[in-house]
Amino acid sequence: MNQIDKILEHKLVVAITKKTPQRKYLIIIGLLIAALFSSAYFYREVKLENGWLWDRLNKKLGPHLGYNPKSHNNSCFNIPSGSERPVFVNREDEIKATDLVWREDFKKLPVAAKKLIRKEVPSGVEDYEINVAFFDLNNDGTDEVFVHSNNWNGSGGRSFLILEKQNNKWKQIAFFTGSFIMINRWAPEGYESHHAIMYWYRGGGADTDQVVLAYKNHEYKEYSITPVPLNVLYSNDFQKMILDLNWMCWDSWN
Repeated sequence: MNQIDKILEHKLVVAITKKTPQRKYLIIIGLLIAALFSSAYFYREVKLENGWLWDRLNKKLGPHLGYNPKSHNNSCFNIPSGSERPVFVNREDEIKATDLVWREDFKKLPVAAKKLIRKEVPSGVEDYEINVAFFDLNNDGTDEVFVHSNNWNGSGGRSFLILEKQNNKWKQIAFFTGSFIMINRWAPEGYESHHAIMYWYRGGGADTDQVVLAYKNHEYKEYSITPVPLNVLYSNDFQKMILDLNWMCWDSWN
């Protein structure tokens, strides 16, 4: 090392160690560079981990249930429709949202019912984007109207609206987020005989809640809200049930 190099090296060491404004800026720049490299490494690791998870999921569940995050085919964003309207036969029966027949035409609904639905559907949504199904929730021989639109999907799951005709007028009796199961086993004490509805809701990164709706005073009310324990939430059986109910749309379940 020649004399000039030694002088330059000495000046650099002094600039770094000496408490001057220049040293402060050097430290800040160094920290920013370190943070940048750390973020890049973390992103790479998360991307690799997610890719591994998607591969494992697709191998386990097969091409019909697996989800490819690079693909946005319609089957992932539309609830599958049953071939015929389901009915309760035994007290232990359960009917899922995906069991309903979602091929009914929104345009054929009465004008009053369509107006109620349009109050909840975001503006700009076309009629064909609104999915309608029918089911008799209280066994009175008259169907209630179930409504779903992909424009309602969010991090908590799919959203559903239910209308009922009361005294010759249509009324909204439920609106909730989270794909559901209708239960034929019981109506809670103090509630009316409409079938109870159970759904699972997750708001953003919050905990997942199991919510039971029961019918009282002409509408569905929250009968119970129970946080799902983590050991249940991340179990294979629970995850598969939720993904099946939401038709394997991971972007809808967060």
